[in-house]
Parts: sequence; C-alpha cells; structure tokens
Amino acid sequence: MDSNTLAIIAMLVLLAIVGLGVLKGLGRRKIREAGESKQARIPATLQEFGRSVILGTDAARAVALVEGLPKSRLKSLRPGVWGLNQISKEDAVIEVWPAGSGSEVLVTSLEENFGFPQGLDGWQKFAAQLEAAATAQGVSVQRGARAFRYQPAPANSLDRAHWVLEKVVAR
Repeated sequence: MDSNTLAIIAMLVLLAIVGLGVLKGLGRRKIREAGESKQARIPATLQEFGRSVILGTDAARAVALVEGLPKSRLKSLRPGVWGLNQISKEDAVIEVWPAGSGSEVLVTSLEENFGFPQGLDGWQKFAAQLEAAATAQGVSVQRGARAFRYQPAPANSLDRAHWVLEKVVAR
C-alpha cells in the first residue's frame, strides 16, 4: 500500500470515530429531553393511580382480604407487602398501612420499565377486586389519594428508576 491509501484509510477511521461521538452525544441529549418531558407528563397519569383503598378494618383482616383475592398476580415480598408482577416481581409494591381506626392498601413504589411506571392497569383491577371483596364481607370502603415523586436510578448502576410515594394529597 502506498502512503495515499493509508492516509485515506486513517481519515475514514478518524471520521468514523468523530461521527460515532456525535451520534452518542445526540442520543444522550434525546434521552435527557425524553426524560424531562416524561417527568412532566407522568404525574398527571399517576393522579388517578394514586388513589388508595381505605378499609374500615384492622391490618390483619385487611391482609387476609388481600391474600384471599382470587386469581391475584401479587407476589408476597414480606408480611403485609406484595409485588404486583407484570414484568418483574416489584413492578408495583403494594402495602397495608394503618389508617386511623382502619387500614389503607396502597402502592408505595412503582418500578420504571421502558420509560413508564409499571402496574397501572394491574393496580386498577386489583383495587376494584379488593373493594368488591371488602363490600361483600361488610367492610367499609373509601378512597384516599396519594402523590408520587420520581426517583432516578443511581448513577452507574443497572437499577431502574422508581416512582415512590411522597405525601398524602386528600382524604
């Protein structure tokens, strides 16, 4: 090979390296912009999702009601805490908390997969099932509202981002 051919090959390799760097930078910017718009769009979606089920019974009976639901996709994580399984076991973490003289069944964390919090539909179906079962057993049912906060994944990790319970909005 002569020096002209080597020079052309070297320039093409250099251009390829620069081109890949530019594409990487543009891709990162697109991902960052998508994340910012997602954070603005998703809280509106989570408003209805954040409606918990407040049962007029003690925590032990609330746990029994949840565990007695037929065809439930819940996976027990520890006593009184379940994962709603859509993609992974902890897509939506559901817990029973004391609420005055009763108990509150609510989502405390939503794992983010494919850029969206998982378990939204599953929670709606689960909440409707729970309300029907509680009403059938004579337990009073009411809805409460909660707010969620975006918690990004730790830097340089393979963990996923989460939407976590932030505060009580209304009762």
